[in-house]
Amino acid sequence: MQLPKRSIKVHEIMSRPVVTGRESDSVYAIAEKMKRHRIGSVVIRNAKNVPVGIITERDIIRRMLAKKTRNADVAAKDIMSFPLVKIMENATLEEAAALMVKKKVKKLCAIDRSEGLVGIISESDIIRNANYIIDTLKELLSAGY
Repeated sequence: MQLPKRSIKVHEIMSRPVVTGRESDSVYAIAEKMKRHRIGSVVIRNAKNVPVGIITERDIIRRMLAKKTRNADVAAKDIMSFPLVKIMENATLEEAAALMVKKKVKKLCAIDRSEGLVGIISESDIIRNANYIIDTLKELLSAGY
């Protein structure tokens, strides 16, 4: 008996469209986008519209609030995490999980062949969709493998 080779791909579960901001946006504007879209991160683009970093709720807490920074003019570029960690949209969940562990991040930006930003995948997306591994094991066990 041969093992099933089906694996979930990043593009199947990634969030899209990706909410983005500019390097010059204030952290407060970025936080407002997070609130409005009910998301935990915003990808930051530079003046050439290229994704260069990401701001997460954790970044805001650790790099601004925990340091008691109250300046409304703090720019996204001042607290964003960079460089972005990217993965091809046709990569598998296993590859995405391995990259997250290796790079010590909880979110990956999914890109297409032309390196355009097409989605974002999080650690919780992977956990939520990992049931297929359990289902595959059940199939194998019931088939007497």
